[in-house]
Amino acid sequence: MKQTVNDFDKLLLEVMDQAVRAGLPIARTIAPHVLVNRRAQKRFGQCIMKEEHFTIELSAVLLNAPEQACRQTLAHELIHTCRGCQNHGPLFQKYAAVMNRLYGYHIRTTNSMEEMGISDHTKQSAKYILQCLSCGKEYYYYRSGRAVEHPSSYRCRCGGRLTRTR
Repeated sequence: MKQTVNDFDKLLLEVMDQAVRAGLPIARTIAPHVLVNRRAQKRFGQCIMKEEHFTIELSAVLLNAPEQACRQTLAHELIHTCRGCQNHGPLFQKYAAVMNRLYGYHIRTTNSMEEMGISDHTKQSAKYILQCLSCGKEYYYYRSGRAVEHPSSYRCRCGGRLTRTR
């Protein structure tokens, strides 16, 4: 079966149209080209503002994701272009609720891969894995750093010691 790659620019135009029809005051200065971030593993999207101009960036994880997951992420990032919505405060939540109700999205501050219908390749693609000796939580790393090199110097959120398993 041939795997398709999502056309983020086309989807952006569709979601912008949805936002306008929903009455959201999205910015008029949004770049028409969506950037693809091939390094982002923990976030699906980002809205970048420079001098009142906005650029939306999506993780490469979404290239083969369900279109609804891409639209939902684009809608989330478009809401950030609305005045007063640079954070996830009450106004952001209000606009997200409108988009959720009208278009069946589930826009929240964060969504898991599972909630977005995306298979989680995090563990397989991680070069290093640290694990808590107390609760078993795993932390995935793609590059070496202080935590990877000296895991015993770091603690899990539960307070447990970390050890490197990969």
